[in-house]
Amino acid sequence: METIEGIKNAVVKIVTGLGNGSGTYLKNQGIVITNWHVVRGERKVAVHLPNGEKLSGQVLVTNPKRDIALVVLPHALDLPSIQFSQAKVTQQERVFALGYPYDLPFTITEGTVSSPEHVDQEMKYIQTDAPLNPGNSGGPLVNQAGEIVGMNTQVYRDAQNIGFALPVEYLLEELDMFKEDEVSDGYNVRCPDCSGLLADAAEYCDNCGAKIAVEAYFQERPLNSTEQFVEDQFKKHDMDPVMSRKGMPMFWEFYAGSAQIRIFVYRNDFLFATSPLAKLPRKNLVELYKYLLNDAVSPYRFTMTGDVIYLSYRAHLADLVNPEQRDRIGHELFSIAAQADKLDNLLVEQFGCKWAAQSKQEAEA
Repeated sequence: METIEGIKNAVVKIVTGLGNGSGTYLKNQGIVITNWHVVRGERKVAVHLPNGEKLSGQVLVTNPKRDIALVVLPHALDLPSIQFSQAKVTQQERVFALGYPYDLPFTITEGTVSSPEHVDQEMKYIQTDAPLNPGNSGGPLVNQAGEIVGMNTQVYRDAQNIGFALPVEYLLEELDMFKEDEVSDGYNVRCPDCSGLLADAAEYCDNCGAKIAVEAYFQERPLNSTEQFVEDQFKKHDMDPVMSRKGMPMFWEFYAGSAQIRIFVYRNDFLFATSPLAKLPRKNLVELYKYLLNDAVSPYRFTMTGDVIYLSYRAHLADLVNPEQRDRIGHELFSIAAQADKLDNLLVEQFGCKWAAQSKQEAEA
């Protein structure tokens, strides 16, 4: 496993407004390679590094036919260099799938190669029994030498541990084309027939004349009215909403000082903002309860789940149709951040509460 230690720090998490996946940072090229279906419909994604840092990634090149995408970052990273295997995998070879399944921390699963060249719809795949789950897509499949032999891309959902990875030859071909094309900006799609780059949506490839699935390849994911409202509020507060997306529909998360702030839609009726402030202390509960019940933080409310005290805010989605209500809700929705950052300290210092597990203070303790 020591050979895998070197590559794991180059494996990143990719988060969008609909889900999350994995990717590998390629130091020599300065890009992240992942699956197209991980970033489909997006122009910008959040890239979470192993050290917890978040960067904004631009989707630079997509190859829908091979399900490959290249994401460029704002600057070069000092992460380990990785090696691609020069040899094809063999049946029963031991392999490891690296990535971030189900939004969990970095995970390694082990398996063996069942078929080194499974063919499906004119595409070759490595079939393996290494457990793959949602979130593993785009992460590397590596051999015992810590070399990339493929990229995890799909599973049979009704089967047990039947997963597939794109073989390393496809990845190397994509990187060779990327180097040859010298593309550095914009959003570019590879033609499914000639692999030429299309920088603009067109019904037919201007190189070979092949018909292009414009909607599938070029359409950017539209935001619904509630998503647009929330993300506009992020921008008003000089925050990039892409960096706060949680990887599920209509859910955002960010920090204000020590306090974690979550914004989400509940049952398609309510817009919530909530922050886990602190845990109940063992003593002085009467005085604490008196404070929590005095309604001193309106329009916010103290709530509790188990032993955790939350600061919460709720607005009905129907109120967003009224411009005056929209302005009020937008202001209150984000003002909770400053309140939460102040109140968690108050609860700890004045009432002897313990930091919530999600608090940055807890993480640094």
